[in-house]
Amino acid sequence: MSVLAAAARGARAAAAPRALPALRIAKRGLGETTVGPDQFDFVQNWSLCKKFVAGDGAISYREFHTMCKAVRLYAFIAVNTGCVLALIMNPPKSSYWSFCQPWTPIRGFFFGSAKPLFLTEKVEHATDAVGVVEQFVTLRRLEGAGSDSEEEDH
Repeated sequence: MSVLAAAARGARAAAAPRALPALRIAKRGLGETTVGPDQFDFVQNWSLCKKFVAGDGAISYREFHTMCKAVRLYAFIAVNTGCVLALIMNPPKSSYWSFCQPWTPIRGFFFGSAKPLFLTEKVEHATDAVGVVEQFVTLRRLEGAGSDSEEEDH
């Protein structure tokens, strides 16, 4: 290598920004730039969503991707609203849901308190649980109950 070539090479290296060789290799063009309206710009996203649903085809993949992001915003809102309305219109029948509904504190504030969550007095039952257990342990059946055997049914 001549002296003149070495000087030219050094001048080029000094003028160019220096980067580590690993960073030069690892740089990838993934297309992660932001295209289209802001995520929460409802007006522009609504116009893109209408264009997508109406069937006005996208010209490029980027335009299609932008339309899909606009539909995603309104689909998320619609699905969550539908789930909440379904729970309000037809709530589960479990006792947990009847006491721990999300709007129970609000309802209690405006309309007074509902039934308490825990029992306030002893509950009286018509069945004698101790007597039933004694019958099962000693007789292996309840007195007065019908038989399960097939021989007596005929």
